[in-house]
Amino acid sequence: MPDMISLVTTVLNENNNLADWLDGILSQTVLPEEIVIVDGGSKDGTWEMLVEKSKQNSLLKIWQHHGNISAGRNFAISKAAGDIIVVTDAGCTYDVNWFRKITEPILSGQSSFVATGFGPWFKSNDNLLTRLIAASTIPAPFEFKRNWLPSSRSIAFKKEVWQQVDGYPEWIPLCEDVIFDLKIFKLSIKTEYIREPLVFWRPRTTLKSYFKQLSGYTRSEGHGKLWFKRQMTRYIFYSVNIILLYLSCKASWLFAVMLLIAWLGYLRKFWKRWFVYSEKLSLVNKIVGFIFLPLIIVYGDVAKMCGWPVGVYERHAGKIKFEN
Repeated sequence: MPDMISLVTTVLNENNNLADWLDGILSQTVLPEEIVIVDGGSKDGTWEMLVEKSKQNSLLKIWQHHGNISAGRNFAISKAAGDIIVVTDAGCTYDVNWFRKITEPILSGQSSFVATGFGPWFKSNDNLLTRLIAASTIPAPFEFKRNWLPSSRSIAFKKEVWQQVDGYPEWIPLCEDVIFDLKIFKLSIKTEYIREPLVFWRPRTTLKSYFKQLSGYTRSEGHGKLWFKRQMTRYIFYSVNIILLYLSCKASWLFAVMLLIAWLGYLRKFWKRWFVYSEKLSLVNKIVGFIFLPLIIVYGDVAKMCGWPVGVYERHAGKIKFEN
């Protein structure tokens, strides 16, 4: 008897996106045997829409369960009947072959854990800022040549793998998929990387939401004792920049050259992304974006440097119960 495959997702106030998301799932060339959706307490009519959709389509299994995204995912997986679990997020859009490609390595016995590449979802009315934020936060296709920490917007695994790592960590508000990935990697479970973007999600569209996103991520990295060297490198880099800027004004222009070289090296990856994400823009917008992208990067780094010490403080104050 072939393995049953369940697709699981959590939703919270997704009334504006839910119908399009479900259409994207149901348009796949291969469909899951069930779609388990857990609502985390929506107040915008999402649950009522789910009730109606479930009456129209027997694939949908809907539940309500309050808690963070980890709690919702764990609850969804516990209710899923499948031996193979595909995890994604509502609000995404997909290549029509996404579901087939993400499940093939498990069905063939090649792997027990699969991740696909991902990318930004642009709309025709997006402004320049949206594309700049995408270039600062979302990898371009060329970056999937190397292995990466999978996002739970697009992963598949055998249910027994989830059981082995005791599920998603419910003690941490964000970065739950990072903790989940690291636990799986410790088990030396063979991971299959599908190195093409097959799932796409919206980048932030305002500076306020961009700041909140990045500060939230590093705040939870502080909660989870994640990437200490990376955090310190960021603080050191900007401290050295301030020193070089001061010395270039007070001592020698050679310090300004050193500063320029450092920034050219740092920005190289982001500018390469910009060439990809600005492909459909006018020449003027491409040039303007190229010029302003460093400011967006710096703004995002400030957000990261603000979030991390808050997370560290909350961990030491006992507000977060860190688990290994």
